[in-house]
Amino acid sequence: MVSPDPLIKRESPDTPIKEQSRSPLSLANHDDGKASTPQLEQTESAPREDKSASPKPKGPVICGICTTVASKYKCSRCYLPYCSVACNKMHQMNHPPDPKPEPPPTPPRPSQSPAEPTTACSARHPFQILATSDKLLWLFSKYPKLPQQLLDIHMETQPPAEDASVRIPASLRQRMPARGNWSHEKGIRKGKAALRRARQLPGEAGEAVREYCLLVLLLVEENEAKNGARTMLQQQFAQQDADLIRQLMEMEKGGS
Repeated sequence: MVSPDPLIKRESPDTPIKEQSRSPLSLANHDDGKASTPQLEQTESAPREDKSASPKPKGPVICGICTTVASKYKCSRCYLPYCSVACNKMHQMNHPPDPKPEPPPTPPRPSQSPAEPTTACSARHPFQILATSDKLLWLFSKYPKLPQQLLDIHMETQPPAEDASVRIPASLRQRMPARGNWSHEKGIRKGKAALRRARQLPGEAGEAVREYCLLVLLLVEENEAKNGARTMLQQQFAQQDADLIRQLMEMEKGGS
């Protein structure tokens, strides 16, 4: 029988087995694996938001006046919510006025053609040519007092104005003698006398009236030659005024 080799040592069964040494890297990987596992489980367990869920209903709109009660109505002008008639009255008292509507723009007037004024003036009255005469405007600038002289002559042809300060009762007015009746012929006679006196004034005043009479006759004759025939009524008006001036000029020549 072969005896065991004394050089070979057998491990005793009571000797504990040594554990394998672990490197720090393997421990770190092991620790990371243990730490990542709960984090992954926590991510998977988080609830997901449901986008298809309906929004939460809004609460009631509060009254804009008292700011305590839910509103039931709205202002018809500014749409402010209010809850009761009392709040509405308070709102109407402090409500700003409505803006005024802007008026529509007026359409532009149609411009008249250059040929219309001369024809329209001749159709209304033959002496209308005096309103647009440059010669007459020059005469007025030469004699600044001439317009007032002509106005005074015209006032002599008008009926006398009643004195408004004198108030006579109707019962006494019937017994008073009637005032002299005024007529157109009487006014013309007074106007002729006033024009004759104005033409005979000395100095610049009489010269201005005399030049005015000559210019009027010249303009009327030019207008008649330019426009040709006119209506009988227009001829009558022009003839009366022209005869009046001619008579005054003849009376002056005879008296001189």
